[in-house]
Amino acid sequence: MRNIYGFIVLIILSSCTSSAADFNTQKLESFPFTTINERILFIGNSFTFYWNLPSQVERMSIERGLNWDISHFTVPSATLKILWNNQDLKSILESETFDHVIIQEHSTNILTNANGNSEFYFGQIASLIPDSTKIHFFSTWMYPSMEELNTNNEEYPIEEKIKQIIDGSSAKIIPVGRGFKLFQNKYPQFNLFMEDDKHPNPNGSYLASCIIFSHISSESSLNLSNRYKGIDNKGVDIYYSIVEDEVLTFLQQISDEVIF
Repeated sequence: MRNIYGFIVLIILSSCTSSAADFNTQKLESFPFTTINERILFIGNSFTFYWNLPSQVERMSIERGLNWDISHFTVPSATLKILWNNQDLKSILESETFDHVIIQEHSTNILTNANGNSEFYFGQIASLIPDSTKIHFFSTWMYPSMEELNTNNEEYPIEEKIKQIIDGSSAKIIPVGRGFKLFQNKYPQFNLFMEDDKHPNPNGSYLASCIIFSHISSESSLNLSNRYKGIDNKGVDIYYSIVEDEVLTFLQQISDEVIF
């Protein structure tokens, strides 16, 4: 796996900078690879990098023999305006080519435009991406303290705003927020958020990973592993995230429901 751009936080037993490694060594060595090796870049903030979401998606692709090469450029609390004004990101987009670019805007800014017009800065970033690259807009979730921003009382307000932002472009929405709401309605006994009721916990990041994986691959996430591991620079196993068996199938089923 290529070096990962942007700010990266260490979360329990995690490392986003490890090279692509086994989700399960014995499985990987015996799996018949079909080397597609598509290159994917995530652009966003902490909603993208929490619990190593890009690395989880990459390992899901390895498990299925797709062998994606995933990088991410992420900055805590960043809006698209902040990302656009980052020269390092511009340099990456101008000098490198990806098969897919996944863009994530600050959730509240999508609804308010208080810190930069989302449509304008999406257009600026997209202007540096060649036509051959598929652009995807990561639709994040409404969390409790955001409900006051849903002034039109829409079921999926972030998704509705994104439709306006990408109108006229070939970009596609990845409906992660839709999956979060559906899961919370069906399985309220399981939580998707950290203690701040905003950032995803391991369940939330796994659900987002499943939705993104299925959106890009057109494959179901059913029967994917519930944990993925890498190896640190000392050769020690590290886990990117772990979800419990009791919730695993529910997360995968919800992903399928919103994608297929």
